[in-house]
Amino acid sequence: MRDLINELPGIELPVGEVTDRLEHMWEGEDADSPLAFRASQMNVVLHFGWDVSAAEARERFDALLTFAQRYPSRIIVLCPTRGIEGGAMRAKLFSQCYIGDSHREMCCCEALLLGYEPENSGHLANQVSIWLEPDLPSYHWFCGVPGKRIEQYFDNLLVGVRRSIYDSSYEAEDLSLLDWPQANQLGDLAVARLLPVRQAIGQYLSGYAMRSLCENLDSVRVRHCPALSGEGVRLMEWVRSCLSDCKHCKDCPAPEATFSIDPCEAGDTDCSLLLEFGYSDGRYFKWRKFSEGSLGEIEASLSNHEERITTRVKPLGPEQTLAEALFF
Repeated sequence: MRDLINELPGIELPVGEVTDRLEHMWEGEDADSPLAFRASQMNVVLHFGWDVSAAEARERFDALLTFAQRYPSRIIVLCPTRGIEGGAMRAKLFSQCYIGDSHREMCCCEALLLGYEPENSGHLANQVSIWLEPDLPSYHWFCGVPGKRIEQYFDNLLVGVRRSIYDSSYEAEDLSLLDWPQANQLGDLAVARLLPVRQAIGQYLSGYAMRSLCENLDSVRVRHCPALSGEGVRLMEWVRSCLSDCKHCKDCPAPEATFSIDPCEAGDTDCSLLLEFGYSDGRYFKWRKFSEGSLGEIEASLSNHEERITTRVKPLGPEQTLAEALFF
């Protein structure tokens, strides 16, 4: 397996020369120089682990570049690297300007790539601190980094980070279970991707009183395809949080339903994500997202008639997903 830093774009430089090269890279005194279109708003660190493939790394790197076109950022990419002796590191520098419909709609961004030894967390934190834009908020995106390793970064690399994010549909473990110093500053990309799903379901259910939705609720079931395991868990958490509001509603019965999360049933190849309410009085609600396209479907009998409604669940773009996870 080749080291990830070799698979990502950029010019290889000695680590100590990167900041000097940055100082001269955007030089120019005229109003149309690239410097006039470079104004970072934040630092974003993309942190890879050993098991991330080259294709996965490039996909996330490209997503972050797209994000930086809308939210100008200094990007720092951390790539685990083999065969580095004596605590040495490798570095690459990537820069690019994106031109919109006119020359005046140009955006310039930069990415600093660092090949590091995972065991040397203190040295890594020192180098990252040198590369960060001072006085700007910092965010950290973990991808494939084991939980035990992340815990070693709590007192160094993550000090001062405004928010850390990860993807629960990708990671092999639930990183939300770590003893984060500030758990409310942890974001999940699966939660962000659920935004259009929550909007579609919430828009329909908002037409019914909370008492009606809670009364005689017998079961809540979530099903998901393998690629959406994180979305399945987070969808159930959202539903339980909404139902917990029943206790604040006057004369509203507290639901005593059973809750279950499982993979999609065998043979149901057309469903990627499903939510179903069952009621002891025969009522029901079922929403599902089809595996292809952006369409979903609601089947429900919550009053005196049955309904079948097609819903549109337009997925967020990569930059929208990142913004939702980082800022909200």
